Amino acid sequence: MTQLLKAPGNVLLVDDEQDILDVLKFNFTKSGFNVFTASSAEDALKLDLNEINLIILDVMMPGMSGFRFAMKLKEDPLTADIPIIFLTARSAREDIIDGLRIGVDDYITKPFSVQELLLRSQAVLRRYEKAAPQKQSMLLDYESKELIIDGQPVQLTRTEFSILSLLKENPGRVYSRDQLLNRAWPEGIIVTDRSVDVSIARLRRKLGPHSNCIATRQGYGYYFKEEKDNA
Repeated sequence: MTQLLKAPGNVLLVDDEQDILDVLKFNFTKSGFNVFTASSAEDALKLDLNEINLIILDVMMPGMSGFRFAMKLKEDPLTADIPIIFLTARSAREDIIDGLRIGVDDYITKPFSVQELLLRSQAVLRRYEKAAPQKQSMLLDYESKELIIDGQPVQLTRTEFSILSLLKENPGRVYSRDQLLNRAWPEGIIVTDRSVDVSIARLRRKLGPHSNCIATRQGYGYYFKEEKDNA
């Protein structure tokens, strides 16, 4: 039996067939992944997708199709970079071409081999890992109000600097969206919870190789992870 390469991460499985979700969840968990599941595209959109590393997506589902869901993610800059693999019974050449045109990373037809799906999932994640910049030093300069990565200044907005400094000064402490709104935004400014998510997403992009320092506690909020925890 082929030895699977270890490639743990957060994977989201989206399929309306519970039996398939159960089989995939068992095997992905056994291979070291943190697994999240959704039985529809609508349910998947209710999840915090910021920390999902890979989505395994069915196409033919009640309500929003997998095609439409993938297009929605690719159109949103906050989720456009999440790799997607279609896992579907639609095997026509036109369907495969349409799926790849959307920008998904792979297209696997049912019936399928679980081992092959795992290997191809790991291959997709390795491609993204190789494309990611190498980890560099990070410094938050409280005098100049700048983020310094590998000796180069990275411009942050006042709000982004406030969020990062608050989280970094209290590593491991989880801050809810309301707490961040009250602490990082000027008084009198009307903003929504969505503003926090957008600012966090932009901040993660600016952090580059250190983006995982800002982590999500599902259902609670955001916190800062020390570098040693990201190794």
